[in-house]
Amino acid sequence: MKKFFLVFLLLLISCSEQQDQSKELSKTDQGLSLDHKNEFIQEIIKVTDGVFAGVGFGLANSIMIESAEGLVIVDTLGSEERARVLLDEFKKISSKPIKAIIYTHNHLDHLGGATIFYNDTKPEVYAQKNILYNIANIATTIRPIIFERSARQFGIPLAEEEIIHQGIGGFLEINDESTLGLVMPTIVFEDNLTIQVDDLTVELVHVPGETDDHLYVWLPDKKVVAVGDNFYRSFANLYAIRGTKFRNPMEWVESLDKIRLLNAEYLVPSHTRPIIGKENISKALTDYRDGIQFIHDQTIRYINKGLTPDEIVQRVKLPPHLNQSPYLKEFYGSISSYIRSIFSGYIGWFSGNITELHPLESKLKAEKIAALAEKQVKIIDEANQALTNGEFQWAMELADVLLAINPDDSEAKNIKAAAADHFALIQTASNDYYFYKTIAGELRGEIDVASANNKVTPQQLKSTPMKSIMKSLPVNLNADKAIEIDRKIVFKFSDINDVFGLHIRRGIAQLIFTGFEKPDLIVTTDQQSLKEIFAGLKNVASISLALTDGTIEVEGGKMEFLKTLSLFKD
Repeated sequence: MKKFFLVFLLLLISCSEQQDQSKELSKTDQGLSLDHKNEFIQEIIKVTDGVFAGVGFGLANSIMIESAEGLVIVDTLGSEERARVLLDEFKKISSKPIKAIIYTHNHLDHLGGATIFYNDTKPEVYAQKNILYNIANIATTIRPIIFERSARQFGIPLAEEEIIHQGIGGFLEINDESTLGLVMPTIVFEDNLTIQVDDLTVELVHVPGETDDHLYVWLPDKKVVAVGDNFYRSFANLYAIRGTKFRNPMEWVESLDKIRLLNAEYLVPSHTRPIIGKENISKALTDYRDGIQFIHDQTIRYINKGLTPDEIVQRVKLPPHLNQSPYLKEFYGSISSYIRSIFSGYIGWFSGNITELHPLESKLKAEKIAALAEKQVKIIDEANQALTNGEFQWAMELADVLLAINPDDSEAKNIKAAAADHFALIQTASNDYYFYKTIAGELRGEIDVASANNKVTPQQLKSTPMKSIMKSLPVNLNADKAIEIDRKIVFKFSDINDVFGLHIRRGIAQLIFTGFEKPDLIVTTDQQSLKEIFAGLKNVASISLALTDGTIEVEGGKMEFLKTLSLFKD
């Protein structure tokens, strides 16, 4: 029964087994950073007066906040056994009764020790309302495969000495010998909730990120924010290879921007150690959101250029200033997995390469490769022979090998085109038929889909909201051109009251729907003129004329405006 129960637990956690993490380590091996394990040394950290973070007692942290007559607990570790150890340590600091428990989100490493904090005083348990659905759906239709993949991702079958750390924690306290102490939330909210515990004001705000039920805990009088798993000292886990639904990266960025606006003096994550000081927190959160947005925007930019996930992974890397950030190391989240998740989340599983639409069965392909090796023939000759034999899928797969070596190989293109033409004829699905036929024409240079279908007319632009046009800008930024730029632009309009702010900051473009206090440029024009500029319908000469005749007014330098526009072109 316990083993069966463990299957359910694994769906909520992000962890692995090992408990001895008390020694400080100073070296780094060639794989997992041994130095990073210092983040999880077991101790109670005093963040500020009345706020204490229990780090290293489990995979996640638990936070104790003192009011005049009681305590508030934020997150409760993952098991009763570990929570009991932590509560004993908390009691050495304060023996006041627990008056409230807050869950930052639904992962079990934050919920599983709740009974230990709850049973004596039966306090209210607060959470964002989506947590109810998520907890109820621990057991899913894909439970068996998620169990298998979770065991592999977290190294559960490995010997204890092989477990180094889990990126966001030292060890997993949840196993077949631990006790689940989950208490269901008693009070849930939609967007925000303010609670008063004696003299302590606590604000809870919904901020979706790693999960859709995430919240932050803000103590306005103490300038302390507890952020759950929306920030920790590792690149964000925007896709877990055990299997997760799409985690929307720009929702995560928007949530981080809300937290940035708090101007907190103390930041307490639910994994890794607290950060103290406004400047340090601002730097950490800005790096974090910029890292997520940079990978997102440049991935979308290359998706729009027709690149496949494999090709995008090779091209999109963090720029040096973000790659060097201590908050963006790939201790837990993987950037290549993130890129593939973005592609799948926006486009779906099909890369666009017709060879992948109906690939050979893996055993048959392996047999053909083995036979090819034995014959010691040239790949181009074998591709032509496959075409002659009517093995059209095999011909396309061989042609792809040659095109990977030389994308301009005309003979390989012609083989693939001919194979696609023939293979189309046996397709019963019209979608597949036309995709094969169109790609064949493109390979022969007879069709140019990109230029034929991407033309936008002025009339189409009139019906497109200005907000939609502005929202398209970040994913069109040429990061290489903008990597040294720090420029704030405000856009105002003569025909609407909307104001947009664009902060181009070292390879990313952050869009806000207000102005800036001290912008570098203020651009005032009508909607249609700006739409046509961004859509590429106006060339430099026509833009210069508009700047001269007053159609576009710029405070801060006309040349600077033209330079800014150039950042959105290859």
